[in-house]
Formats: sequence, C-alpha cells, structure tokens
Amino acid sequence: MLNWGDTQFGLYGDKDEGPASMLFGAEFLSKLYTRSPPEDLTLARTLVRPSSVFLEDLASMPPFSPSRYGSVEKIYVVCAQDEIIREGFQRWMIENNPVKEVRVLEDADHMPMFSTPKQLFQCLSDVADACA
Repeated sequence: MLNWGDTQFGLYGDKDEGPASMLFGAEFLSKLYTRSPPEDLTLARTLVRPSSVFLEDLASMPPFSPSRYGSVEKIYVVCAQDEIIREGFQRWMIENNPVKEVRVLEDADHMPMFSTPKQLFQCLSDVADACA
C-alpha cells in the first residue's frame, strides 16, 4: 500500500469548492528520488506546487474500453528501485492490465529520467525502433 507520508491533501483554489489537490511534502519527495542526483531532489523541493488529483475529470470520463484504450499496444517499464510504487505492485498492475512487453530498469527509482537517464533513453529508443 502506498504511504503518502507528509503529503497534504485539500482543496485547490476556492477553499470550499475547489478541486481536490495534493502537495507532496519533503519526506515523500525524497522517496521519489532515492537514486537520483541530490540536486534533482533539491530542485523538486523548490518547485513543488499543489496539484490536482483530477477526481472531477475522472468522474466525468467514460471508462476505459477494449475498443479504445485496449486497442493501443502498451509496453511497461518497471523501475525496480521505486520506493513509491514498489516492483511487486508494478507487477500486479501489469498482471491486471496486460501489456505487450515488460522492460526493467534495475537501478531506476520513481524518476528514471533522473536516476537512470541513459538506460531510460536506450530503453525508449529500443521500443521506438521495435515499433517503427
């Protein structure tokens, strides 16, 4: 189960009727960047802002369907060192929403573009080549 730690949940904008929002705390952010360069975590902490959780948008959208969402081939990239969405849960998501292929970045945390940028680039490049 995901531990939101010091993340704050509330309403954004109008305090009585604004959309649901969240603001990641310093502790939670540090779990996103466990293997990333420290300067990326520092930058994230300075740039963090409240974000919508899109509850209203999701409630008004039609459910995913085999004819639309299901018609797109999907490839999942497992971030094996992710401390927010652990590998076991990532595998559960894959099992419950099958994909064409699974790739694994063994040393990636939740932010592979920072923790393993070269490996992520190579992975995405290989996927693009295979799909071309």
